[in-house]
Amino acid sequence: MKRSETPTANQGFVAPSAEVGILSGFVLKLIRGSLGMTQDKLAELLEVDASTVQGWESGRRPLPAQRAADLLRLRTRLTMHGAQPAAVSCFQEALEGDGILAVAIAAGGQPVRLEFNPLAAAVHRRSLVNMITWPFTGLTPPKLRSLPSSPGRGPVAKHPLLNTSDQRRFFDHLIATADPATASSTPLLRRQATYLLGFDSRQESAIWLATEHKRAFAAGAGSADPTAGIAARSATLALARRGDPDPLKYFIKHTLSSDKHAAANLAYWAYWLGEIPDSYPSDRYLVAAGDDHTWSGGLLASHLLQHLDNDIHGQLNIHSFWTLVLARPDLLRQHASLRTLAAARVERALDGGFDREARDELINLRYAVQLANR
Repeated sequence: MKRSETPTANQGFVAPSAEVGILSGFVLKLIRGSLGMTQDKLAELLEVDASTVQGWESGRRPLPAQRAADLLRLRTRLTMHGAQPAAVSCFQEALEGDGILAVAIAAGGQPVRLEFNPLAAAVHRRSLVNMITWPFTGLTPPKLRSLPSSPGRGPVAKHPLLNTSDQRRFFDHLIATADPATASSTPLLRRQATYLLGFDSRQESAIWLATEHKRAFAAGAGSADPTAGIAARSATLALARRGDPDPLKYFIKHTLSSDKHAAANLAYWAYWLGEIPDSYPSDRYLVAAGDDHTWSGGLLASHLLQHLDNDIHGQLNIHSFWTLVLARPDLLRQHASLRTLAAARVERALDGGFDREARDELINLRYAVQLANR
């Protein structure tokens, strides 16, 4: 199917995942480089033509089009020859990210039926979102950052590239997908499309996000449903990424002041980072899983402490860590390494330019660390 033949939302369609392979191809390129292999050497190892490896890495012959057995053989052979297992594990998320890009780019400014849209399949984690947004941010996903680099010949791309037209089609599809007329009954799809729009630099997305924030904030602040708060969270973070921090401050003050919404925020954080390991088809299931307190909070605490002074959402990190300490009063007492990290990071954050509310919480955290050390 040609892109110009994209059906309407009522018809629905499945965009061929083979149209996009830039993420998985670039992951392969990085792993190959970390092993010090040329494309010819990797082709010999895999018993394929060198042109096949070239096609995989460039995306001209997308890896998502390969058979599952061939992909498994590729990952196995890379691991056997010394590739870092953490890097090889990125293949699955890269393939999933390629699928999400493919559907959106093929659809352009049209929505697709719910059952055909991968954005509605499950609640996203940070690792997948980092993969999807790699072409837009240029930021290498954390699991791939430690790979030793192999010098190339001449100028080479530092991250997967999408041309301007495909970038525009991707974000146009997100706006169409998150429009109230097409997504009122699909809150997960709407929320995840909204969050990804924070990575679009165009003015039309900024205008759309401002309108969505007002709607999501009104629904979240006055609702007893914690999933409404998660939707407001995504909208405010998208705006913060676009350089508007005020909605995030209002969200913290007016929505997270509710114990139910504060607990949902912590559960979402824990899931986002992988501390809640199971996958969920909706925010409602995620919130219920967060209520059982089987997750310790250690991974979440470590992440928040390392990002207390984050330029985009440092204030949310401060508030989230404070509510985590309140919800898990033994956390600092039981983990000396967290106390040490907290003592240093809280003091550094106090030297920043946060407002009075955030500084009050930082001072409370300072006292909490001191008490835990006794």
